[in-house]
Amino acid sequence: MSTRDAIVAVINRKGGAGKSTTTFQLAGSLVELGRRVLIVDLDPQASLTRLVLDEPVGQGEGIGNCLLLDGPPAASRIRPTALKFDLLPGDRSIEGANIALLDYPGRFRRLRRALAGIAGYDVVLVDTPPSLDFATASAMVAARWAILPTGTVQQDIDALVDTLALLDNLAADDEDVARRLAIVPTGTERDNVDRQVVEALHVTFGDLVLEPIPRTVAVKRSMNARVPVCVSEPRSPAVPRYRALAELVTRAVTGGVAGEVARATA
Repeated sequence: MSTRDAIVAVINRKGGAGKSTTTFQLAGSLVELGRRVLIVDLDPQASLTRLVLDEPVGQGEGIGNCLLLDGPPAASRIRPTALKFDLLPGDRSIEGANIALLDYPGRFRRLRRALAGIAGYDVVLVDTPPSLDFATASAMVAARWAILPTGTVQQDIDALVDTLALLDNLAADDEDVARRLAIVPTGTERDNVDRQVVEALHVTFGDLVLEPIPRTVAVKRSMNARVPVCVSEPRSPAVPRYRALAELVTRAVTGGVAGEVARATA
């Protein structure tokens, strides 16, 4: 398996879609399955970095500078965490890399090249910012697989469509982009509105749409405690959904879902 086969980008242009929460909880469930996991925080806000590291990351010590033509190797920036997964931290240097590489023809491929030098992980999860910018496009080009968390109001669905359109546009420009692995409705309530939205997503996207992650206080407590919910409150109704996503990711990175994805996107 190549390094790229293990890379999963968690993407959506809208803030509040659940990208960082999904990345964090998915990492916890993958660790529970015995997988060695690396999180790459590609969001300049560095929310996940602040969540999982006890010590702050200095300016320029994150992934952004590793994308520069003369940047340090990404492996040198990896930090262990107390949660049994590792982190390649984020900081505002990703914004500087965007500017520095503005005229470089292969700018969107720099992340793929940087991560190619990292070995020893079963899964590499890339958390992305709430925008369709350099960082998100770079994640789409670096990853083999894409997970798209989404809320259930119209603005969320519009953002999901826009994000999928960017994947399609990059592919039309002959970029080898991530394959769609899953659309994950997040923070859903047990009401008719959310039920109808999830049903509509199934009609439009078929088997790509997973069972929704319910809104639960256990996930909030988990994030506040900085411990994955599968550890902090394993009986939460959200836990089986994150475990199912972790199992799907495991099958994907080991070559076990190519047929499923082909059918879902046909």
